[in-house]
Amino acid sequence: MLAAKWLAAGFDSPLLRQLAELQVPPADAGPSAKNRAEGWAAPRGLVLSDQPGAIHARFAVVRQALDLMPEVMRSIGFDPAPADEAFVARCQSALDVVQHDLDVTGYGQYRMRASFGGGRPAGVYPTLPDGSYWGGTQGMGREEDGSGLLWHAADLVSATLKEIREIEWPVCAVHGGHPGSIWDGEEPVDLIKKVAWWRCTNTGHLLAPVGQLTAKIAKTL
Repeated sequence: MLAAKWLAAGFDSPLLRQLAELQVPPADAGPSAKNRAEGWAAPRGLVLSDQPGAIHARFAVVRQALDLMPEVMRSIGFDPAPADEAFVARCQSALDVVQHDLDVTGYGQYRMRASFGGGRPAGVYPTLPDGSYWGGTQGMGREEDGSGLLWHAADLVSATLKEIREIEWPVCAVHGGHPGSIWDGEEPVDLIKKVAWWRCTNTGHLLAPVGQLTAKIAKTL
């Protein structure tokens, strides 16, 4: 639909026309539409078991459109690459602040690199030196900046270490981590009055602003 509007506005390219011609199969197409008339009425958009390929076809078209979009933009004179590079650099700057806290607590070997993940919409995630990242949550988004972006970067770094390396970080030097499990306890970071703070996962009390951890505040390796 968006591609069709661009065509109507005077933009044109073979890729743009290809995008405009994509069609999502209707949810009610197929034999199950008739079957529903006599029995339970499924909500619009739900595909029943007698048309198993329909929902896959719909998602396939959506994925194809999303994959085409960057090249379509370039084909009509809009290159997303510079904007992507600036966005990743902004996320990396936030991760560099968190990296300071990793370094001073003895976890400096986990060098966090900002890179796009595979989700939709594409977000930026802290990536470990071996290329692994945890994509089980939303990555950093283009609309984020300042303290909100720093909070999100810190939260993602802590989650990455926990989910991939099974490491609880940071850990309060006084109270330690959660006594039961690293997956229990308080959230490790919070945004308070536009300041990102590390928190003790055991008691919830504030430790230090993100970027200002010390070996006296958090446990070290």
